[in-house]
Amino acid sequence: MVAARRILVVDDEPLVARGCRRILTEAGYQVDTVGTGREGLNRAVREDFDLVMADLRLPDLDGMELVRRLRQQRPETAIVVITGYGSVGSAVEAVKLGVADYIEKPFTPDQITEAIGEALKPAEYDRGVRIEGELVREVLLRAGGDRDFGQRLLNEGSRVLSGLALRPEAKAAIVSGDIAWIEKECGQLTDAERDWLERRLEAEIW
Repeated sequence: MVAARRILVVDDEPLVARGCRRILTEAGYQVDTVGTGREGLNRAVREDFDLVMADLRLPDLDGMELVRRLRQQRPETAIVVITGYGSVGSAVEAVKLGVADYIEKPFTPDQITEAIGEALKPAEYDRGVRIEGELVREVLLRAGGDRDFGQRLLNEGSRVLSGLALRPEAKAAIVSGDIAWIEKECGQLTDAERDWLERRLEAEIW
């Protein structure tokens, strides 16, 4: 029998921690929870967890600092971060530091299990990169040409992209307007494809 994958949930909101424990336990994972960033970091470094799921807003240790230290001391441990409204920019920065994904509050059980399942899969990014690049371009063209879709993407961020076969890095680059990353990964963009990204940068949201 294969041992259950171990997950550590770091969140100072008891309701959120209990909810994540219930959802992930029912999905077949072994789940521990802690309420502070320092305790979470200590346990994540000391013990063998397959994945750490951490809120970016913690009372004693900044979630970004937890991510940085964990990436340095336990680079093999997958990380998924939880972010609330107004802190998506921090989640994007966390993705750039190497977290597997981020989930925005309020989230559904399906969103949690999908993010965790993807984060624990072996990396198979080389296959399908071309397809992903084409999908990124399709999203940008639609955002530039469909005012309603473009506005939703501005207001709601990566939620609008749920269900699309995009890596967290690609979603983060789109919602943050990271033209340099997109052109590095997807090739030179046309003016039409760049249109929404430039409007996103001018909007200065977050």
